[in-house]
Amino acid sequence: METIAVILMVVLFLVLMVFVFSTALLTPIIGKKNLIFVVLMGFIVGIIGGAFFISPIMDDIPNIASAFYQSTSTDLDTIYLDIPDSVDVNQFINTVKDIDGVKGVNVTGITIKTSGFSDYWKNTLPDRIPASNTNITSVQIQGNDTLNIQIQNGSNAKDTIKSLDDWLMLIAGISSSYSAVHVTVQADPSKTDQVRDQLSQTVVVTSIEGPTQDKINSLKAILPNQSNVVILCGFIGMFVGLAGVFIDSILGIFENIKGKVVKK
Repeated sequence: METIAVILMVVLFLVLMVFVFSTALLTPIIGKKNLIFVVLMGFIVGIIGGAFFISPIMDDIPNIASAFYQSTSTDLDTIYLDIPDSVDVNQFINTVKDIDGVKGVNVTGITIKTSGFSDYWKNTLPDRIPASNTNITSVQIQGNDTLNIQIQNGSNAKDTIKSLDDWLMLIAGISSSYSAVHVTVQADPSKTDQVRDQLSQTVVVTSIEGPTQDKINSLKAILPNQSNVVILCGFIGMFVGLAGVFIDSILGIFENIKGKVVKK
């Protein structure tokens, strides 16, 4: 939903509240039945307005806030990617660097799926693999068939995978069935959405982090769900109706307070 549409929906809800207030003003001398009518009318109109005008825009509030945060933030967002072995990593990285809004690209690690290996290799590979390749800084093993590898920044991921595949087969008879390179892309916040959409056409975007995303997640955490919003709008309509009924008394109270303040 566009921002203009959101504003229009809010305006329409306010028009309904003006209707409730005006109707309450027309109630002459309040009796018990008239007061109950005003309360019920305000609640029902508020529920209707909440259901049709306010509730639908709740899902769009994070998007609107995101556009605002992105246009005002100077900190970079970080986009996390998984690049499969079917993609030429070096060529892909060079292509990403030319995307408008990209400020930097780094290879952070590699995941290699292998044939199963024994507990002996599970215990020894974390020490032997870094010693066999200077590009590799550490190795974590999941189960008995998955290697999570951290490599030095600037290392050639494709060459590292090829070298490690050959080494595993030669030393331990372990074959590799699949590999994925983990890449981070630093993006201008105002361009993050466009960069993400372009990247997701060829690789998997696993997550996005940064100050802008943190603010959006915090906003989502405090936003009420749509059912609660509809009920809240009903109570707002009820209070608006009561305000219309007792507007003279309310204004009188404010006048008395104002008079006391002026005298002091």
